[in-house]
Amino acid sequence: MAETKSPEYPKTKCVERILKLKFKNANTKIQNDAVKLSTEVLRVFILECAARSAVQAHNECIGEANIIPEVNMVNLEKNLPQLLLDF
Repeated sequence: MAETKSPEYPKTKCVERILKLKFKNANTKIQNDAVKLSTEVLRVFILECAARSAVQAHNECIGEANIIPEVNMVNLEKNLPQLLLDF
């Protein structure tokens, strides 16, 4: 199956800057492979969070007629503790 061309999300430069915020020494370098791997882990984390929140929103609307589930901050907040434990 051919992959579709989509914009990179999250941006590797953004992830690299976030990682560098926690370095004690400003001269510490991070390898490109480490940044790419961290970016991929963060991307999977975001996708999993979105998927779990969508399931949560759908489960809250079961039994109610003519309501389209909508993911909001409440759904994200309900799933975040378990998601953090799973990762």
